[in-house]
Amino acid sequence: MANTILLAVEDSAHSQRAAEVSESLAQLTKYAVVVTHVHELATGRWGSMRVDDNTGDAFSEAIVKSLVGAGIDARMEIREAHYGHVAQTLSAVAEELDADMIVVGSRGRSDVGSLTLGSVSHKLLHVAHRPVLVVPPA
Repeated sequence: MANTILLAVEDSAHSQRAAEVSESLAQLTKYAVVVTHVHELATGRWGSMRVDDNTGDAFSEAIVKSLVGAGIDARMEIREAHYGHVAQTLSAVAEELDADMIVVGSRGRSDVGSLTLGSVSHKLLHVAHRPVLVVPPA
């Protein structure tokens, strides 16, 4: 699916800002936007369990509706990944879609904070084989 922006989101203000930037890019380029949310799974003795709640799904749906309302071709992808592998999953989805770029919001953590607390945007810069646009906090 060429001419596509993969917008990686979670239910947060920095994802909302990334959605606004994606909308502007899509309006300028006429690209489609695939809003992608990844649920993290923790694996234990009794199998896998989701670490997050369902707010990311509703948030993603709201962004898709907003984009479609703005005249943009948009749809939603929900995926699952083992804990700590969200960036790799997003990169794989971008490859599957043949996306032209990945847009993701940033919390604005320092390099040390990203290293110790984890940062999907930081990891995406290292694992993705597509251009990554990291939208800074407002």
